[in-house]
This record gives sequence, structure tokens and C-alpha cells, in this order.
Amino acid sequence: MSKINIFFGHLFEFREAIIKSLIIFLFIFVALSLFSNNIYEFFSEPLLNQLTNKNGTVISTKLTATFIVPLKITAICSFIASLPFIFYQLWKFVSPGLYKKERKLFGYLLISGFWLFILGVIFVYLIIFPVIFKFFISMTPNNVDLMIDISYYLDMIMSLFLAFGFAFQIPIFVFSSIRFKWVKLEFYNKNRPYIIVLAFIFGAIFTPPDIISQILLALAVLILYETGLILSKKIMN
Repeated sequence: MSKINIFFGHLFEFREAIIKSLIIFLFIFVALSLFSNNIYEFFSEPLLNQLTNKNGTVISTKLTATFIVPLKITAICSFIASLPFIFYQLWKFVSPGLYKKERKLFGYLLISGFWLFILGVIFVYLIIFPVIFKFFISMTPNNVDLMIDISYYLDMIMSLFLAFGFAFQIPIFVFSSIRFKWVKLEFYNKNRPYIIVLAFIFGAIFTPPDIISQILLALAVLILYETGLILSKKIMN
């Protein structure tokens, strides 16, 4: 078999994996869309709990927002729910080219990556949301009526979920780069001051324009970075 045939064979397999992943995502999305309003109410609860202290409300300045926003949040949930299947398709595509130990390690990394992403989302919902909502709502002057637009809230929770979800992948990235000898452990230890700067830049870019969430994300990145180093030292030794 020529190299061109092998290349196109892998390309067709990759296309098939993408199509299967897209189908499962759409199936989950259609199923969850029946409960889109309930899903929105669940994710808006941390905000509403704090708004009651100031008699604030959530408003919509666009006619379509009350329909689109719950569906977008449902799409995020559908994507997260379909990640195990997507990761399985990725593992099936990559595993034939790996040794037995590498296949096992790659499978563990994918599983760990999924659960760390879920942990990041839970961390945002239970810790980050209450902190930033309580702080900013408490700073509202008494003579100001607080009304938060539903579309802005969607953008905010999407950015925070994705930012912390990906930030929680840092231990896996650090461990994998050391385990596969892409980067030496000494490099990470030596360049820790630069990592601190990059953590705050990451927090400033991938969070809403408020200092609280930026600092919390930067601190989370640094803690997860050190966790990856500690994990690498223990396993490599």
C-alpha cells in the first residue's frame, strides 16, 4: 500500500470519527433542548441568589435572547456531555499508532482530561460564581436599580466555564510534556517566574473584564501548574 493510500485511509478514518462525534453531540443537544429553560434556570441560580439581596433582576434587551440564550447554554452542556464519546473516537484514531504502554497512558490522560474539565466547571459554579456575584452586587449603590442582561450573563458564564475548564488541563499538559520528554522538568522549575506572568495574562484574556475573576483564574493556573510538577516528580521518580 502506497503512502498516499495510507494517508487517505487515515483521513477517511478521521472524517468518520468527526461525523460520529457530531452526530452524538446533535443527538444529546436535541434531547436536552426539551429542558433548555430548566438548564438555564439551574445555571442562573447563583446569580439570582445574590440579586435578591439588592432586589435586582435579569432582563432581556433583545426579543430573541430569551429563546437563544437557553439554547446556547444547552449546547455547552451537550458538548460537555458528548466529550467522553469524542475522546473515545480520538483514542480509536490515535491508538493504532501507539505502543501498548502509550495507548494505556493516552487513555488515562483522556479520561483525566475529561474529569478535570468537569471539575473546572463545578469549581466555577460553586466557588467562582458566588464570590464574584456577591462582591460586585454588594458594591451596587443603594440608589441604583441593578438589572443584568441575559446575553451578557451568557457570555460571562461561557468564558468562565471554558477558561477554567481548560486551565484545569494544565497538570495533564505539564505531566505529558515531561513524560514524553518534550520538555525537561528543570525547564519548568527554572522558568517559574515567567509562568507567573503568563498566568495573569491568561486570566486577563480569558475572563470577563473584572479583576476578581482574573486573579482567581491566575491563582488557579499557578496552583494547577505546581500540581502538575509535583505529580511529574512523584511518578518520574
